[in-house]
Amino acid sequence: MNRILYRLMYWLGMSDWDKGETPPEVKAAFKTGDLLPGPALDLGCGTGAHAIFMAMQDRQVIGIDFVPEAIYAARDNALQAGLSEHTQFYVADVTRINELVLPPCAFALDMGCFHGLSSNGQRRYAKALAGQLIPGGRYMLYVLDPRKELGFSFGLTPARVREVFTPDFDILDEKRGAYWSKASTWFWMERKP
Repeated sequence: MNRILYRLMYWLGMSDWDKGETPPEVKAAFKTGDLLPGPALDLGCGTGAHAIFMAMQDRQVIGIDFVPEAIYAARDNALQAGLSEHTQFYVADVTRINELVLPPCAFALDMGCFHGLSSNGQRRYAKALAGQLIPGGRYMLYVLDPRKELGFSFGLTPARVREVFTPDFDILDEKRGAYWSKASTWFWMERKP
């Protein structure tokens, strides 16, 4: 159902979560200089704004989204930015990235994809991501608080995020956020050795 809903929303131009701007928290992560070198992964990349930002920081970037319309737009946006050689975009399931042939990554970003997955999908996602990131690789996650909109429930508590990720990740920081003008939490994590 989610796949059909998201495709329809992109087709109708109702993807207000895909604003085309990279939030200051992500920009700050790249300014600090403490990220390991290597490719970056954008999970639930939408039309590619964050992937393009990361490519502008001299990273090879892989964007993954299950909505073909979003991926087509991401490829076009990267081409227009002159960054198509630094980006790859795949129509794929973020819970199955282990089935793609991708290089090991040093950084991963999720701006609102994880919180929409089922419990089983969340566990598969976390394990697949742990297998994709190098030890010491960083991961930034943005999740909305639990909510119901248009009859759909989504969002997560910080406790649920910690439960899913702590087997393979150290949580370095956790802060309340308000991107998209909604109650939310940012998590900064590091892949355990």
